Amino acid sequence: MATIHQTFKSNKMTYLFIPQAGDREAIDTRLSALENASKEELITIYNKYQKTGIVGVRAQIHGILALHYRFNAVFGASPISIKDQFEVALQTPIVPVGDHWEFEIED
Repeated sequence: MATIHQTFKSNKMTYLFIPQAGDREAIDTRLSALENASKEELITIYNKYQKTGIVGVRAQIHGILALHYRFNAVFGASPISIKDQFEVALQTPIVPVGDHWEFEIED
C-alpha cells in the first residue's frame, strides 16, 4: 500500500498584537470594507498579505484581523491564527477548493 506524504511550506509569520485605543474602530472599518468581498477575493487578499509578510505596521494588522473575522464569518474557518488573543500568525498560502479553501501543498 502506497503512503502519501504532504509537506507544507514552513512560512509562518507572527505578530504580537497588544490592543490600543482605536484598534476596535480601525478593525471595524476594515471589516466593513470586506463585507461584500467574494470568497475568491478573500482568498486573494489573504495570499497578498501572506506573500508580503507581516511587516509590523499596525494598520496592516488591523486589516489582517478584519480578514480573519471575515473568513470565519464566510467560511467558518480562517487561515489566520490568533493564539492567546495576542499572537497573530499568517500560515502558508491557500487555494480555493470547491466552496472552501485549503493550504497550498508543496510539491
